[in-house]
Parts: sequence; C-alpha cells; structure tokens
Amino acid sequence: SVNVMLPVMEIIMPQQALGNVPAFLAKLWKMVDNPETDELISWSEEGTSFIIKNQPEFAHSLLPYYYKHSNMASFVRQLNMYGFHKVLSVESGGLKGDRDEIEFAHLY
Repeated sequence: SVNVMLPVMEIIMPQQALGNVPAFLAKLWKMVDNPETDELISWSEEGTSFIIKNQPEFAHSLLPYYYKHSNMASFVRQLNMYGFHKVLSVESGGLKGDRDEIEFAHLY
C-alpha cells in the first residue's frame, strides 16, 4: 500500500470531523472566516495569521456573540493556551503603538 502524507492541517482539522475540534477553535475560525466581520477581525494578507482591527469594538460586539463574554484579556489567554501568539510587527519596532490592532499567528 502507498503511504500518503496528509498535509499537517488535514491531520489537525479534518474537514468532516469538526465535531472533535474544541468549541473555542471552531468559533474562532467562524469569526475570522466570516467576511461580514472583516472590519473587526480577518485573515492577514498571507492567510497565515489573523488580525483583530479594533479591539474595543471587537470585545464589545463580537466576543459576546461568540463567547458570551466581552473580556479581551481572557480571549487572548485562551488564544495563547491553544498556541496562538501575538505577532510583533517589524516596521513599528516591536509592539504596535496604537493598541487597537493586534495580530495572532499559530505555528501551523
């Protein structure tokens, strides 16, 4: 039999088996992937990370809709728990000056 290597993402998130993906991640994906919420959260141009564009508005409008709370700090803690990390932009010399925009990436 031929041993076929599946892409890593297929192994982590098989399309048909979304049932065993943690709710937090399933909701996160829906939120990032929804074109209607792009002014608050969307994929980066490369598609390898996502950007929260207006933290106060995001926490006020979107977080309660998906997660039943509006606590940005606890949302970020959960992201970290699942292996997402804040992306520091090179051109701004580390952390962005305006705290409204924040970008997260995952190893995979």
